[in-house]
Amino acid sequence: MNRYFFACIIFLLSLQTVKIVGQDTSRCPSGYRLMQVQDYLAAAEAFSGYLHVDTTDYYMINSLSFCYLQAGDYANAKYYYHRLENADTFRTEALMRLASIYEASQDLPKAIKYNLALQKQFPGNPAYLRKLGTLYLQGRENSQAIQSYKAALSLNPRDVIAIQGLTEIMISTDSLDQADSLLAKGIEVDSMHLGLNLIRSRVHYRKREYRQTADLLYSLSFRTELNNYYNKMLGYAFMQIDSLDKAIFHLQKSLLHESDPEYALFYLALAYERKKELERSDWYYAEAAKAGISQNIGQYFRGRARISMQLNKNRDAIDYYTKSLHYEEDPSVYFYMANAADLHYTDKTKALEYYRKYLNSGHKDQELVRIAKSRIAAIRELRFMKTKQD
Repeated sequence: MNRYFFACIIFLLSLQTVKIVGQDTSRCPSGYRLMQVQDYLAAAEAFSGYLHVDTTDYYMINSLSFCYLQAGDYANAKYYYHRLENADTFRTEALMRLASIYEASQDLPKAIKYNLALQKQFPGNPAYLRKLGTLYLQGRENSQAIQSYKAALSLNPRDVIAIQGLTEIMISTDSLDQADSLLAKGIEVDSMHLGLNLIRSRVHYRKREYRQTADLLYSLSFRTELNNYYNKMLGYAFMQIDSLDKAIFHLQKSLLHESDPEYALFYLALAYERKKELERSDWYYAEAAKAGISQNIGQYFRGRARISMQLNKNRDAIDYYTKSLHYEEDPSVYFYMANAADLHYTDKTKALEYYRKYLNSGHKDQELVRIAKSRIAAIRELRFMKTKQD
């Protein structure tokens, strides 16, 4: 679910606890009675009627603004809160409401504008600096986001939301050691914080610390339902430490309602190949190729070719290697095609053709080059001997 939706829900729920400043229920008592029972639209209608009598009553404008806000009528709420911006008694409340409204409406420039005004009014309050960091991050203004988060943390080093935001930027700029160090401080503050621990798993993964990634995510899987992204990450981490059954379990979980299953299918194919469950591996390679939209499709056909050779289906292997070359020009493929042709055909013409293509590719694997030269020499020798016998 979209994070902006959650922001709106939290914002609207928080409004329920805020009292109207300076309520005077003797003026427009019917409006305040309606507010008490949370009939905000009817209350707004009553307050609007009163304002026709006195258009300068800021207390009434404030009550009317609040009713529109509670009713979800942001357009009218903004209109009336803007009328309170320069009213000394209600300026702070108006700024707070407008900042929240514009944030919930995803109007980042105006949300930033009103949070900046609040931060200037309350320079010792780190909440506004942290909020600015989050807004700048959403707007991809990373340098300003970093400044705001760091300023917030200088006032409150235990602000885990600021720590989360700052580490997200560090990860995006590959400052992984700095991110890990800051996350460690955050986890000292709250070792059970799911968000910080999930971010730390991503840092371990990016640093190729697969044992730490697997241990951390596996422990978190007993506290929360990991989403597809983290199940796929955990499955791959388990693969790297040879826990293949656990890898398969989490990779399969990551496929549930997954709109982009390509890599999970590929990792499953690799896992089953390592387990020597060749038919299953081949099926997952085929599914990965069907789902493939990346530049890695050639790998999936090479996987199918490897499986075919292990199943002694060398003709199929040649076909899959040929298809892989349509997606990726990997010179080693010519060697493996030559090897498959060498095994499949009695007439070694195809094998010679592929061995020569391999040698002409300039591939630097000295062992494969040695084998290719040796096989060419052996095939020529056999042909020469056969000619002499004929």
